[in-house]
Amino acid sequence: MKTNSDTIHHSQEAYLTFAKQLAHSAGQRLLSSFGKSVATTKEDGTTVTRSDQETDRFICGEIQARYPMDNILSEELLPEYTDNGNAVWIVDPIDGTTNFSQGLPLWGVSIARLENGYPTIGVLYFPVLDMLCHAAKGQGAFENNKCISARRPAIVNRYSIFTCSSGTERYYKIRGGIRAKRRTFGSTIYELYLVARGNALFCVLPEPKVWDLAAAWLIIEESGGAIDTINDSPHFPLMKEMPYTSVQLPTLATASLEMWQGIHDLIRTK
Repeated sequence: MKTNSDTIHHSQEAYLTFAKQLAHSAGQRLLSSFGKSVATTKEDGTTVTRSDQETDRFICGEIQARYPMDNILSEELLPEYTDNGNAVWIVDPIDGTTNFSQGLPLWGVSIARLENGYPTIGVLYFPVLDMLCHAAKGQGAFENNKCISARRPAIVNRYSIFTCSSGTERYYKIRGGIRAKRRTFGSTIYELYLVARGNALFCVLPEPKVWDLAAAWLIIEESGGAIDTINDSPHFPLMKEMPYTSVQLPTLATASLEMWQGIHDLIRTK
C-alpha cells in the first residue's frame, strides 16, 4: 500500500527527471549558436542574445505543456512573479551570456521548482562541459549522478579559492584575515556551483537576481554548504506581483554553516 510520503517522493522524482531532461535539451540546442550569437544590453544593464530569448521560450513552453497549472518566473519572458497558489518554476535560459556569446565554455542553463515558496528541485547544466548537476530537497546533490559535497571541515588557507562576480569590489571590501585567492568566471551559477562541489570555500555575489540563485541555492544546501543574503532580505519565499528584474539579492555562499557567519562578519559594505 502506497503511503502519502511515497506519493510525494514519486512526484518529486517525476519533476526532477523532467527538469533534468529539459535543461539538457535546452543546453544541447544552444551549442549550435555557441560563440556565434550577438550580445546586446538590456535596460537593466544585463547582457542578452537572441539565443537567451529563444531558449527561454522553449523551456517555458515545455513547462506550460507539461504542468499547465504551475507558475513560471523566467529572466527573459516572464520576469514578474504572479502567484496562483501552485508551484513555481524559475528559469535562467543562459547564465553567463557574455561567455556564451564570446565562445568561452563557462555558461549554463538553470531550472528550479519551488513548492510552498522554497526550492524543492534544482538543476544546472553546463553544455560545453557536459556537466549536469541536480538536487532534490532532502535527497543530496549530484553531478552527472555522482554525489557531491562542499569541502568540510572548511579551512581557509593560502591554497584555498573563493569566487565572486566582476564588480564585487564596487560594493564590498573583505577585511583582513582571508588568505584565499579570488577567482571570477563570468557565470553566477558556475561560481556558486564551485562551492557545492568543494572547489571554492565561499562565493560573494553583490547583485544576483533570483533566477541566478534558485537552483544553485538548493544544490549548495543539499551538498552541505550554506547560502543566504548578505543584507538580510530573504531569497524565499517569492514576493507576489514583484517584477524581479529590479530585485537584487546580495548573496554569500560558503562550504559550511559555521563558515558563513565568519565570512559574513568580514564583509564590509563600501
